[in-house]
Amino acid sequence: MFGLPTDNPNNLRVVGTARTEDAINRAAKEGLRPLLKKVEPSDQIHDMVAVYQNQATGEIVLSGDCRMRPSEGFVEVLPRRTFYPYSFPAPFAAYLVPSDLSEGDRVWLEDIIEDIIAVFGSQGWHPRLECAEAIWTGKDFEIQFDPEKDAEILIG
Repeated sequence: MFGLPTDNPNNLRVVGTARTEDAINRAAKEGLRPLLKKVEPSDQIHDMVAVYQNQATGEIVLSGDCRMRPSEGFVEVLPRRTFYPYSFPAPFAAYLVPSDLSEGDRVWLEDIIEDIIAVFGSQGWHPRLECAEAIWTGKDFEIQFDPEKDAEILIG
């Protein structure tokens, strides 16, 4: 996505994420240490959409681009608005920390729990960072991505 890594570019050790009670308990039984966190949608993360409906057929068309209008026969039924575009199964999740991870180890978080802006896009598009490098502090992960410096800014 727009120059952001989606795979593990430095071949770091991967730390997984569990997003359900069963997955967390299964990982704990396998010897991983679940680091629980709240899943809190950020009001800074959003997309934009308007909904148009064909008056003859009832079909709908979504538009996230204010410059684009659907073909003839469609009318706007829901005006353009921002919304949180992600859905998670529970209000908690856990990083699955290997028991032999040492303070200062660099890892790859393949599914980031925290909402961090990945891109400052145009027209209301501010997607979340999905994965990134992190450093284990012994208690938590310091994600090596600062939106103020690292997020792309799209104009147009």
